[in-house]
Amino acid sequence: MFGNKKPQGKELSMAAPAQAPVRMAPAEDHATKAPKNYISAGTVIEGNIISHEDLRMDGTIKGDIKTTGCLILGKDSNVEGNILAAEAEVAGLITGTVESKGSLTIRATCKIFGDIITRSLNVESGSSFNGRCKVGGEADNRPAARPAAAVSAPAAAPVAAMAKPKA
Repeated sequence: MFGNKKPQGKELSMAAPAQAPVRMAPAEDHATKAPKNYISAGTVIEGNIISHEDLRMDGTIKGDIKTTGCLILGKDSNVEGNILAAEAEVAGLITGTVESKGSLTIRATCKIFGDIITRSLNVESGSSFNGRCKVGGEADNRPAARPAAAVSAPAAAPVAAMAKPKA
């Protein structure tokens, strides 16, 4: 129709066969990745949370959080309990131990009152932390340190042997 007539029959094409475009997987950014589980601001949970998926929390929890996925705590989050996650990005208030099997990112708005255990740690300026910190996987595989041998003075001769009898 309208003068764009194509010839009837087979067309021969000399072009190379088209290959499917190769798509590279985008680098994961936890801030833009939508987690499957979400606890909104204003929500208060009293009890433990166990999840096998990523979890984003902007509310309050009075209990422990355990996830095999990524945990994202927003700036308005409040956790009174221990945290165990494959990876974590925290920006709220935490009172308890924070353990991440992979990387732990502490945002500028985060305040942690408790210990940190992680393989990799990123800390933004402005955050605060009050507790002990253990970073790196090789620390777990190191043999226990042996106490240094005490250096002692040479044994002194018994006092009785040194005393001279009076005549």
